[in-house]
Amino acid sequence: MQEQERATQERDGTDGVFEGIVGRHPSMLAIFEVIRRVAPTDATVLITGESGTGKELVAAALHRLSARAAGRFVPVHCGAIPEDLLESEMFGHERGAFTGAVANRVGRFKLADGGSIFLDEIGEMSPKLQVKLLRVLEDGRFEAVGSVVTQQVDVRVIAATNRSLEQAVSTRHFREDLFYRLRVVPIEMPPLRRRREDIPLLIEAILVQLAARGLPRFTVTNEASELLQRYPWPGNVRELRNVLEQMVVLGRPERVIDASDLPAHLVAPRHLAEAASSMPWQFGPAGIDFYREMEAIEDRIIAQALHLSRGNKKEAARLLRVNRTTLLEKLKRKRAQGSPLAALLGGTPAIDGVPAAIAADATARGALDFAVA
Repeated sequence: MQEQERATQERDGTDGVFEGIVGRHPSMLAIFEVIRRVAPTDATVLITGESGTGKELVAAALHRLSARAAGRFVPVHCGAIPEDLLESEMFGHERGAFTGAVANRVGRFKLADGGSIFLDEIGEMSPKLQVKLLRVLEDGRFEAVGSVVTQQVDVRVIAATNRSLEQAVSTRHFREDLFYRLRVVPIEMPPLRRRREDIPLLIEAILVQLAARGLPRFTVTNEASELLQRYPWPGNVRELRNVLEQMVVLGRPERVIDASDLPAHLVAPRHLAEAASSMPWQFGPAGIDFYREMEAIEDRIIAQALHLSRGNKKEAARLLRVNRTTLLEKLKRKRAQGSPLAALLGGTPAIDGVPAAIAADATARGALDFAVA
């Protein structure tokens, strides 16, 4: 009975590991379910997420659970191969097609025939190649570089990117038709900072993997584990793995990783890590608009000061520790820019001299945290 229960847990991921992917956070369990459902199909999958979140692991799981598992799983890192060579890598070339082409070469699509191809960092692909890829997705046909002979392949395409393809489409750096052809089934990998509960599981799994490679088997103290869970991990699981491997390679004979053993950047700026994790902004693959966010912060601070001063700009300026003329100039500029704060000068409905929307936003997003003396 226990063996049957263990097999069920391994199948659905509730034991914390699914097809080599570690995670028990609800977001990861949802991804495991999507993988199970889409893997048996030939649907094209687009995996998005920051670098180091495990996009290739998801692609490999989709291949292993598919009817194509007996075929090859062929990865192509579109951002790591020079643009003038990427076409040859993907589709092959004929001898003499270009300088250095001394023999015929089979491309990755041909190698993946009957299996799956994983196009990592698809957002780095040039417009010329995007057109050729679109044709392969539509009918499985292509020509090698320097050849007029059309080849036919049966390949399942899985793509991944850490960029916002929607933004690339809007700026015409990525074809809209290709985007929708790739995004039949989207899977978004969460950054590690959004699933901190999984960090202890990941630590244990990584230490076991390192030991399987012949390195000493280490353990982590509770204090060190807590510090590792507080850190925001901008490099995600890949960064965590690198840190743990460094600790094992350089570790003490006792084979224990304590808080004092951790790299300085994980320990010294604890307050910064905690502050970063508590901020309301969520950094997606495209990042955030820094200047717009800073302008919004300024709006909320000014709104709070005007709210406390019941619309008296002189008193608001005192609370903000700026000259009254400075505040008036800022409000004038914001009115010209169409900022919501323009309502303060334009006479639109307000609460205590502050537009209701701004006052509510100031409270909801913690404007009081930006203390004004």
